[in-house]
Amino acid sequence: MINIRRQMPPFSSTKLVLLALALTITVIYFFPIFWMFSTSIKPPEQILQVPPVLLPSQPQLESYKAVLGMKSDSPIQTTINGPRFLLNSLIISAGTMCLTLLLAVPGAYGLARTRIKGRTVYMLFLLTAQMLPSVLLVIPLFVLFKPLGLINSHLGVILADTALALPFAIIMLRTSFLQIPIDLEEAALIDGSSRLQALLQIVVPLVRSGLIAVSMFSFLTAWGEFVFALSFLQKVELQPVSVGIFSFIGMYTTQWGSMMAFAVMIALPALAAFILLQRHFISGLTAGAVK
Repeated sequence: MINIRRQMPPFSSTKLVLLALALTITVIYFFPIFWMFSTSIKPPEQILQVPPVLLPSQPQLESYKAVLGMKSDSPIQTTINGPRFLLNSLIISAGTMCLTLLLAVPGAYGLARTRIKGRTVYMLFLLTAQMLPSVLLVIPLFVLFKPLGLINSHLGVILADTALALPFAIIMLRTSFLQIPIDLEEAALIDGSSRLQALLQIVVPLVRSGLIAVSMFSFLTAWGEFVFALSFLQKVELQPVSVGIFSFIGMYTTQWGSMMAFAVMIALPALAAFILLQRHFISGLTAGAVK
């Protein structure tokens, strides 16, 4: 009888070295996340213990209760309003995501379907704007927002974060629209649909992965943005989590347990979004990188 079992190729020394290197990089990357979570569940006496304790002997959730303002018998107490910071970040991130999609979809569609004069220059401008750091934009935007009453307002931060995320969103969605055959839209126009109806009912559902990737990018950009939030929101009750986490650092002491618990809560939305939408996010990125 012929042995039809497929033999596994032996690992070469090069593959073993690359595998070991990949595992080492993975451990180095994930160790701060592990340490953050481990510190958040440690009793106060084990947080600064020498030698360090990797995993607490008696895990506790008192730091999370303190951050969320729940009653606890533990000596861990904090006056930081964690739920308020989380709500502010949710408002800013959701607003940035919706506004980015609202502006990026028609902008990218117009660049993909029309032969406007100076399109190459405009695309070069988008690429340049994408590389500008937020610290370079904060002073001009502050001068612009001050007379408009957008300082100490979530709307001002939403507009600034949208300006930061919009160039990337337009570039990605444009390449996604270019992959949709124009014959589908022409068939819809012949059947009596308007250009807007063809866009919303035919084209947009076909670029769902690109829309999800752009949505995740704009949401997470606003969720972790620090410079605009610190510069435009002086009132503590309006600040998001990226600024609020520094409230745990005092002049004489730092609430390490509560700060790490709050950091875990900040990281959860990003991790959950990537895990649940990983397939759409990766396909959206790769689809937008073909052309």
